[in-house]
Amino acid sequence: MKTFVRRIATAAAVGLAPLAFVTVISPAVSSADCVPGLEWWDPVANVCRPTGAPAKNCLPNGWWDPTISDCRPF
Repeated sequence: MKTFVRRIATAAAVGLAPLAFVTVISPAVSSADCVPGLEWWDPVANVCRPTGAPAKNCLPNGWWDPTISDCRPF
């Protein structure tokens, strides 16, 4: 029984090794080459935005919602 469990554990480790390698070695994209001082990285939309938020003028009828990168009504 011990041999059977060891073989299953070895097979599981070998099967998951490529997934672990990709997860550890490949970093996630969390920023871009935005122009310092002129742009900022918006992680929600994955784009560079011009400095001076919000991108749209929502006043006087709404407010800027950074989670959706758009205006919402009051």
